[in-house]
Amino acid sequence: MSSKKNGGSYKKINKKSAGLASLIYGIVGSLVIIVGISTALAEVTGLNLPTYRTVSLWLDRVLYGEPKHPEAVPPARGEVKVSVIDVGQGESILITTSEKSLLIDAGENNKGDEVLNYINMMGITKLDYVMATHPHSDHIGGMDTVINSIEVGEVIFGDVPEKLIPTTKTYNDLLDAIDKHNVKLSLCQPQDKIDLGSGAVLTILGPVREHEDLNNCSVISRLDFGDTSFLFNGDAEKPAEEEILMSEKYIDIDVDVMTMGHHGSSTSSSRAYFEAASPEYASISCGKGNKYGHPHDEIISMLKREKTKYYRTDINGTICFTSDGRRITVDTEKNVA
Repeated sequence: MSSKKNGGSYKKINKKSAGLASLIYGIVGSLVIIVGISTALAEVTGLNLPTYRTVSLWLDRVLYGEPKHPEAVPPARGEVKVSVIDVGQGESILITTSEKSLLIDAGENNKGDEVLNYINMMGITKLDYVMATHPHSDHIGGMDTVINSIEVGEVIFGDVPEKLIPTTKTYNDLLDAIDKHNVKLSLCQPQDKIDLGSGAVLTILGPVREHEDLNNCSVISRLDFGDTSFLFNGDAEKPAEEEILMSEKYIDIDVDVMTMGHHGSSTSSSRAYFEAASPEYASISCGKGNKYGHPHDEIISMLKREKTKYYRTDINGTICFTSDGRRITVDTEKNVA
């Protein structure tokens, strides 16, 4: 989809208006200083103080109105299941409705069979869509196994700058599988929508622009089903999150369920982004005892402070969120608190 930038025009203002504008700018400037100090204190003390980004978003909404919500979705029919599959230190998410299915990522090279086994266990004989959030092996490694083993309608890539496109065997194996089975390959852009049937719609939110590293090239998407919603972040880090919040195409990311970016790394899930999402539930895809220390303590502390119910694949195994369009229930492979 394409959109036109909002046009603008300059108008003359009289001295009285100019004086009022100066007063407003002075107040805003003071707020910026105060909030800057509170943000610094929050980083040092861990207190839940207002962040600069949170307050600036609030000011934007006061001055310019609320961010637009996703376009109305059809009435929810039946159920949507969002399964965060345990693939160790990687990520794979299966979305199913009574009509269609979409797989987001497929873990490392040695996890393709595990992803496939879960798909088969769910009784799925065809994947309508397979999405690669970005071409790191812990996200696309098992994807060739899936494509070589089950019918796939379409593969969706994010738009990665040419200089960052990998030449790894993992990436080439995926391209070979797509070519071998003559699967349609598409590039997604912000505002693109994928109809998953039964009233479920996936909207692409980012990346908003090109980045210098693959993590920030991750596809960010939002699933809406009835009154419930999910936010999928791949390995997107704070710069990509900030651009989502600042984008002129910004869609309100307030959701019920959020996947924590980059396996629960402190480089992702900024305070402002998390506060804007304000999820009731969160999931973290990570491997037990991984060498990166995921999830990081800062993220767990934030989840606890915000009283968000969170689940981890390294502790809970595969996590399945089920929505009937009004409420969400959670089942985990391992019944661990």
